[in-house]
Amino acid sequence: MKNNIKLEDGQELFVGIDLHNKNWHITIRTKDFIIMSANIPPQWMELKKQLDKYPDQKINTVYEAGYFDFWLHDALTEYGVNSIVTPPSLIPTDYGNKVKTDKKDSQKMAQFLSKGILRAVYTPTKEELYLRQVSRRRRQFVRDRTRIQCRIKGELKFFGIDVPPAPSGKWTKDYLKRLKEIKLEDSFAQKSFQYMLKQYEFLNDMVKKQLKLLKILSQKINTENVLKLS
Repeated sequence: MKNNIKLEDGQELFVGIDLHNKNWHITIRTKDFIIMSANIPPQWMELKKQLDKYPDQKINTVYEAGYFDFWLHDALTEYGVNSIVTPPSLIPTDYGNKVKTDKKDSQKMAQFLSKGILRAVYTPTKEELYLRQVSRRRRQFVRDRTRIQCRIKGELKFFGIDVPPAPSGKWTKDYLKRLKEIKLEDSFAQKSFQYMLKQYEFLNDMVKKQLKLLKILSQKINTENVLKLS
């Protein structure tokens, strides 16, 4: 949907962006009228093409916090617009209206943005995002390690082999050595069991390396912050 509305230089525009993997739906409006509302390919350059059409206007944008994180916010900010990322839980809802579409969502966000009633989440710096992602990756490796530990113990129970009492958290070298000494009757099952033990060792090593990386990155960020304040 497009409207031919004459805009004044410096006039404020409000852009609601509903993000999805297959497409983005954007709504561009003034405080009073919708200028355009349409699907575009899910790419920053496609969104930029739409924003480039309004070089003399003051552009404000909003999208929901979630899967796409903050990289688009960074791109919009560097482009020169006022961008906010808002939590979905704080977007007002219409009473009794449970029909949810991309078009309605983007129009609603643009409208609420024009009224100044949307709250923005804290947008971390790139350094903070890197630190968060490294920390998240370590947690993922820990969860993966726990899963393979459960599979190993389940495999032994499946074959009726008593599982030695395991320490909580990561296994000790002595406990892992006892597991490696277990012999299954079938050579193929034995190989498969050994592969699981190797997978555990790999994940345990990844947890250690990720923790080391996290410490180095954390020290780097703290040092840079001290230098900024000095």
